[in-house]
Amino acid sequence: MAKSVKKGMAKADSVVMELTGISRWYGEGAAKVDVLKGVNLTIPTGKSVAIVGPSGSGKSTLLHVAGLLDRPDAGEVIVGGMDVAKLNDDNVAAIRNASCGFVYQFHHLLREFTALENVFLPMTIGGKKPDLARAEGFLKAVGLGHRMGHYPSQMSGGEQQRVAIARALMNKPRLLLADEPTGNLDPHTADEVVDMLFGLIKNEGMSALIVTHNMDLAGKCDLVYRMDEGHLAKA
Repeated sequence: MAKSVKKGMAKADSVVMELTGISRWYGEGAAKVDVLKGVNLTIPTGKSVAIVGPSGSGKSTLLHVAGLLDRPDAGEVIVGGMDVAKLNDDNVAAIRNASCGFVYQFHHLLREFTALENVFLPMTIGGKKPDLARAEGFLKAVGLGHRMGHYPSQMSGGEQQRVAIARALMNKPRLLLADEPTGNLDPHTADEVVDMLFGLIKNEGMSALIVTHNMDLAGKCDLVYRMDEGHLAKA
């Protein structure tokens, strides 16, 4: 018994999330659309995983399931040995806030908040006292130490995306989820953001799941998968 427990704990330490048999559909009967079809994906601790594929193939839906923003219709989402998909909404929200950080194509910054206030917002939402030193440190790390008091409308698109990345790291997530993080940026700015993003991922020792059409970005990841019509396979 003790050996099996230790073995299970070792697996939990080596894997940040495991998706097994994930299916997601919308509608019923003749109108039913299968978006994910029995997807299996393991995200190792400390590794970056990219998912590429055509628009409409199910990439973002899978990211939303992995980020605990959407529940699968079938399958398991295993985090820390638990099937999170079976927990109630409050418990899922608590795990999501503590374990996941999000970066989107559109940064979704709150325009009435400064860069610094946007960055420590996840701690406020989680009921924690804002760690101003940590927030300031991340803004400096992304090259925005001089922009802490600026509002989103006073920053460029690349600067806003850097703020969004800093915000995603604020709660020390084990898993960073990014949906087309460079999709709204020009090539030069995208390259800068990518280099900065992977530097922070490495420094923080976290895992990452990145959905992208940018093959240069995907090529920087440890593992690359391709999604096609709801099916996932190694690229």
